[in-house]
Amino acid sequence: MLYALLGVAIGVLLPNQSAVNNRLRASVSTPWVMAVISFLVGTICLAVLTWATVGTVSFDATLFVTQPWWLWIGGLVGVVGMTTTVLLLPILGALYSTALNLTAQVITTMVIDHFGLFGVDVYRATSWRLTGALVVVGAALLAVLAGRARPQRQVAPSPGWYVIGIAVGVCFGIQVAVNGQLTGVLGSAIHAGFISFVVGTVALLVLVVITRSSLRITVPAAETHNPWWMWLGGLLGALYVTGVAFLSPLIGAAATVIVIQVGIIAGSLVVDHFGVLSAPRKPVQPLQVIGLVIMVAGVLIMYAPELFG
Repeated sequence: MLYALLGVAIGVLLPNQSAVNNRLRASVSTPWVMAVISFLVGTICLAVLTWATVGTVSFDATLFVTQPWWLWIGGLVGVVGMTTTVLLLPILGALYSTALNLTAQVITTMVIDHFGLFGVDVYRATSWRLTGALVVVGAALLAVLAGRARPQRQVAPSPGWYVIGIAVGVCFGIQVAVNGQLTGVLGSAIHAGFISFVVGTVALLVLVVITRSSLRITVPAAETHNPWWMWLGGLLGALYVTGVAFLSPLIGAAATVIVIQVGIIAGSLVVDHFGVLSAPRKPVQPLQVIGLVIMVAGVLIMYAPELFG
């Protein structure tokens, strides 16, 4: 249960990272430049932490031969999911993108855990785990629906875009499992997070070059300067990825995703309600609080055999 609480705390980081990165986005030319700056900051932070804790940022090159190829794709899969989300938002809207992403992540990680895919320890989809997962997903969607108006569209998006939205969630689910396995191989979640960030940063740099994005940093018209904290998104992202890599081998990919979602919703409500880090203020709705309470109940259901068995 302590690991579940740690997962919630890790999830709280993500909405704060989003608020920080949104401010950074206002000062750069494209979302890709914002992402590459964030990843570079995270990579530097993790390089320092890896050196301090492991003594080196490198690893045995024979691992490329002795370990499966997919062990190194966590950062790439994460970038694919992140960039696709950016493209999907104006097409599907935040509401549907969030719903598809969350649902696909939970289903993907449940399947990975149940069958032991990507070499993970097997966590069977018992009735307790399935019930708890369904409760958490349903409550999370309730919290999201309560806080956002249903989009009104003149032309409905092609069904293919919804399939892509599901694929994004699958990508993030795979990333959780893969980075967890990389932690086991390297013996350090921090080192695994560093490798993931290096791969992601390289992929984003290639994307910035392909799109010929300007690297110029500007100050938004309504402000006099850029705040110092707008550069911290990479640090928060590094803590998040490292935390996920640490938790996944211990409690399973599905449980990691689910408890982190509780933290994400809780953190989002705080950021919105108080306008943390210059985020627009959005008063919390009663249904959102109810959804969060039900999510906590869902996590307790998942852990019921351990708590009350």
